[in-house]
Amino acid sequence: MARAATAQGLGRSRGGFTTRGILSAADEGTVLAVDVVPGQAGDAPLLDRLIDATAERVPMIDEVVGDKGFDGDTLRCRLIDRGIAPQIPCRKNRVSPWACDPDTYRDRNRVERLFGKLKQFRRVPTRYEKLKPTFLGLLLLTLGFIRLKRKRTSIDNTT
Repeated sequence: MARAATAQGLGRSRGGFTTRGILSAADEGTVLAVDVVPGQAGDAPLLDRLIDATAERVPMIDEVVGDKGFDGDTLRCRLIDRGIAPQIPCRKNRVSPWACDPDTYRDRNRVERLFGKLKQFRRVPTRYEKLKPTFLGLLLLTLGFIRLKRKRTSIDNTT
């Protein structure tokens, strides 16, 4: 049963039997890659898989902006080896801090706003769909609604 649950993106975490949607985005309306993982999965081990999925759609990735959960020398070195500039702030207990451009990091809130918009659709945070393909389809459909609404709003503002 445990393997079947993991295959469906379900896992145990502090909140119980949960799942997580992970994504990479250019801004609050342009999603580049989406996946569903078990709830106990950490962010850092998923970075390579997410970068690979993003690189399929956008061959040239200049930089990756992430939160302090991605702070680690091995992750940063892997990004630099791929020619990607990591814009990740250091944890406060780090002995040798890396440089991070504060202006670039400030734009990370645009992706956080995207997650906020996703959570406005009740089926996403409650995960009524238990099968991974169904939930992933719901995420993609919801992201499509968000993108269409954003485009319609920008068209209405120009007229």
